[in-house]
Amino acid sequence: MDIEYQIAWGIYLGAGLIFFSIWCWISQFIASSLFRAVSRATLFFLIFLPWNLPGEGWHFAPAILIVVFEFFIGSADKIGGALFALALSIGSSTVFFALRAVFKR
Repeated sequence: MDIEYQIAWGIYLGAGLIFFSIWCWISQFIASSLFRAVSRATLFFLIFLPWNLPGEGWHFAPAILIVVFEFFIGSADKIGGALFALALSIGSSTVFFALRAVFKR
C-alpha cells in the first residue's frame, strides 16, 4: 500500500479517536443509559466503520464518507453496500442496547 494512504488513515484514526473521546465525555451528561450507549455506538460506527472504495481494489474509506461523497457526485447506485452496512451495524447495536436495558431491570 502507498505510504500516503497509511499516513492518511493514521491521521484519520487519531482525529476520530479524539473526537470520539470528546463525545464520550459530553455524553456522560445524558441521563438515560440507553440513549447514552446508543449515541456512543452510533457515533463509533459513523466514524470508524471502513468500507471498500468503489473501483479501488484494496483501498478503504469510512463508510459515511463513501455514502456522502457518492451521493453528491451523483452515483447513488454505489452507496448501497456502505449504507446497508451502516444501517445494519447501527440497528443491531440499538437492538442490543435496548435488550440489555430491558433485561438489566
